[in-house]
Amino acid sequence: MSGRRIKNTRKKTVLIKAAFLLYVCICLFAIVSLRTAVFNLEYELGRLNTLRADLVRERKMVVAESASFYSTQKIEDMAVKRLGMTMPERENVFFVKKRAQAGPYRASMR
Repeated sequence: MSGRRIKNTRKKTVLIKAAFLLYVCICLFAIVSLRTAVFNLEYELGRLNTLRADLVRERKMVVAESASFYSTQKIEDMAVKRLGMTMPERENVFFVKKRAQAGPYRASMR
C-alpha cells in the first residue's frame, strides 16, 4: 500500500512541476508580448508626434498665407493687374449718406 501511495505522490509532484513550468512559460510569453506592444505603441506615438508637429507648422503657414490674401495692398495690386482697374479721380468720388431703412407699409384700414 505504501508503494502505491509513493507512486501517487510522485505523479502529483511531476504534474505540479509540469503545471508550474507551463505557468512560467505562459507568464514569460505574456511579458514578452506586452513588452512588444509597448514598443509598438511608443513607435506609433513618436510617428504621430512628428505628424502633429508637421501639421502645426503647415497650419501656421496657411494662416500666414490667408492673412496675406486679405491685405489691402495685395487686393489693390490684383485689381489693377488682373481687372484693369484704376484709382478714381477726386472729382469722380461721391459720398452717399445712409438713411433709415423704410419700414413695412400697413395695408389695413386702422
